[in-house]
Amino acid sequence: MHQAYSVHSILKQGVQIESIAAYGNHVILGTRSGQLIMYSVDEETGVDMRMFNKNFSRKPITQMEVIASENLLFVLTDLQLHVCDTRRIESNFAFMHSAPDTKGCTLFTMDVDTPKSTTGRVATVIRVCCAIRRRLVFFFWKEDKLNSLELSIELSDVPRTLCWVGHAVCVGFKDEYVVYDISGKAPKKHDLFLTSSSISRDPCICLIRNNMLGISKDSYLVVVDPSQYKESDGINSSTDVRPAAIDSNSSLTPLLWSSPLLDLVWDEPFAVGRVNNAIEVRSLVGKDTLVQTIPELQKTKFLVHADKGTIFAAATSELWCIRMVEIPIQRQQLLQQKKFQLAIELTQISDEPAADRAQTIRQIHMLYAKELFTNKEFSAAMKEFEKAAIDPYDVIRLFPNLVPEPKPGTEDVTVPTASTPALEDGDLENAYLALIEYLAWARQREVVKLRDAKSSSKSLLEIIDTTLLKCYLQTNDSLVAPLLRLNQCHLEESEKTLKKHNKISELIILYQMKGKHKEALKLLREQASMEGSVLQGRKRTIRYLQELGGDHLPLIFEFADWVLNDNPEDGLTIFTDELIEVESLPRAKVLDFLISKHKALVIPYLEHVITEWKDGNTLLHNVLLKQYREKVQRLLAQQEKGEEAPELIPMRAKLYKMLEESNDYSPDRLLEEFPTNMLLEERALILGRLKKHDNVLSIYIHVLGDVAKATAYAEVHYKEDKHIFHTLIKCILIPPTQPPYDGVPLHPDFSHVNREVALEILNNHATKIDPFEIFEHLPDDMPMPQLEKYLEKSIRKMMADKHEVQMMCGFLEAESTRLENALEEQRNISFELNESSVCSECKKRFQTQSAFVRYPNGHIVHLSCHDRIARAAAQQ
Repeated sequence: MHQAYSVHSILKQGVQIESIAAYGNHVILGTRSGQLIMYSVDEETGVDMRMFNKNFSRKPITQMEVIASENLLFVLTDLQLHVCDTRRIESNFAFMHSAPDTKGCTLFTMDVDTPKSTTGRVATVIRVCCAIRRRLVFFFWKEDKLNSLELSIELSDVPRTLCWVGHAVCVGFKDEYVVYDISGKAPKKHDLFLTSSSISRDPCICLIRNNMLGISKDSYLVVVDPSQYKESDGINSSTDVRPAAIDSNSSLTPLLWSSPLLDLVWDEPFAVGRVNNAIEVRSLVGKDTLVQTIPELQKTKFLVHADKGTIFAAATSELWCIRMVEIPIQRQQLLQQKKFQLAIELTQISDEPAADRAQTIRQIHMLYAKELFTNKEFSAAMKEFEKAAIDPYDVIRLFPNLVPEPKPGTEDVTVPTASTPALEDGDLENAYLALIEYLAWARQREVVKLRDAKSSSKSLLEIIDTTLLKCYLQTNDSLVAPLLRLNQCHLEESEKTLKKHNKISELIILYQMKGKHKEALKLLREQASMEGSVLQGRKRTIRYLQELGGDHLPLIFEFADWVLNDNPEDGLTIFTDELIEVESLPRAKVLDFLISKHKALVIPYLEHVITEWKDGNTLLHNVLLKQYREKVQRLLAQQEKGEEAPELIPMRAKLYKMLEESNDYSPDRLLEEFPTNMLLEERALILGRLKKHDNVLSIYIHVLGDVAKATAYAEVHYKEDKHIFHTLIKCILIPPTQPPYDGVPLHPDFSHVNREVALEILNNHATKIDPFEIFEHLPDDMPMPQLEKYLEKSIRKMMADKHEVQMMCGFLEAESTRLENALEEQRNISFELNESSVCSECKKRFQTQSAFVRYPNGHIVHLSCHDRIARAAAQQ
């Protein structure tokens, strides 16, 4: 305990005090004989009577409430409420208003609010609730009189005490407490609890911190938040009575007193209550709530709060002033007693300069945190460190084994570590968990500072993250990987710590996030061959290389080499997997790497790029065709040596198919490297792309002897070259004297004139071969009957074409005649345009010599109107 208040006797006189009210340094007494007396109490000048009204009432003054801001005194006497003016001393409580509607009132309570309007004007709203028999009747003060609020509540019993806060009116009956919510259209009742568990006691209610209800039950003070009983969209927010939260970090439990409360006032941060044999001062925070006992005031009957730090107490004929001891003196005593929470609350309401007050509070939080840490209350200690807003490094220093390195500069306020206790395993884990929670908050604060470009140190963020890493390794190593991905840990310190705990996978993440890819890949290569390692194998290396992207291409090539040697199929996925980073790699450089180091993988790589990714790059298509050709040539050479070549047929089929279907290769470039003594069928496809039809047909006929392919080729290209069948017939009827390419023999069926094939083509494709062009190439001794079928089809086709031309000429001539007649008919149309004629579009008259347009329907418009209509139609 410590001395929070000092007691000063004000007066002892013969009047019998029935009620008391106070504000500032003024106290107002209401006597049994109906007198009103105001005293001014000053520490220097003493006690001075300021007002005295001897005959205010013939009945006792049973209750008073003063509104200092409005200079109003509400007086209850003779079961009726009266209002007096306290503005002028000489008026001696000038009478203002008597409320006849309050007749029968036994007690009342008030709610005073000062809302601010949209214009910034502040008005005082005074509402009064009167207990009249078994009813609560509500009034409001306006224009110097009490007006009815048109609201009343029927009660089950006569109330003994009342308290009004915001939307709630708390009523204390003989045996129970009830809260009425008056925020809705109709008041809603909420039962709280009994006044006592054993015997009947008078109820006691007090406002705590202006928005809480302090309610007496047995020897306890229960603090209730009235907001939990407010209607919200027709739904009550709570039906249970719970202690109200004083701040975001603590909640109040019932406060035990030495005996049941007889009266109670709140003087921040103390609850001052009248009990059986004394006045007790208690705090709502801390374990030891008793602050001071004042036994010399055991005879008091009334307590009233006047101002911050000032309370008046009265007995039947005595009056005392209870003043708070100066806060610095109290704070010194509290710090000696290690009551840090109460010291903080007192400092918060002190009149010291704001900067000094904030610094003092910060120092107390520091001391309190240190005390909590020493007592192994680690979570609470970290919350106090957080409130003190100290450098997180100073908190980390409480754990010597977590300090990464000496810090070059720290703030003036630091945490001494010499007296911190040595922590055992169980306590150490709890301390780590509390530190993790604190550092998570500190980290968030530092990240916000960096993002907002405020003063902050990246090195501090590194220390925080590195310490978090060490804590996670001690408590929950599953959180290590997510932390490392935030990329703020100190590299060397974290590397050493992870190696110490054999966290190889997490070490890879550290290297990756720090951009140390070479170190990560070296470690992956080492671990790949280690038996029992979590990184054994090549999958992690493949995934790592896939995620690097084109900016690290030399590194990818360097470490992809061993994977490709170990397993070419899996290794190729480094360059072919369906990932954005993989697809965006420069394919020409990847191709060069594979050609130089892993040529066997060039074909599958290019096949994937062209087939799966639909790459139309000419270079890639040319290279793939070249790879097909070279492989086919090697397989053919093996076959000529008598070796088996099972891949020859499918590989040649791939080459043929790509030459036939792809439109993205360069045929002239391919032709330069293509052999002339083999793969002539494939060569024919390339020549076909170059439109060298005579060379293609020569290969099909003279070398391959494949009439069907030659005929099919001519069919395909007939639309673009009408003489292609003429060229085909010439190839058959005029055999070459030597092969088209060196080292290639002529086909025996076409080393001479093959009349049967020629006649078959003539008969089958007679309509596509002009007899006038082909006759000069036919053998002189060929009998005409053999040509009968060809000539019949050809001549019929020519006659049909001529007949079609004649019919088309007739149609065109008839159409020309019709158009000439229609034009002449239009020319013969006449119409009159005079001064009274109006444009059908703008409704204006035509001026002399104005340009106009006449539509087929007869409407006439200005030329400018026509142009505007045409532009609008074009835009649609």
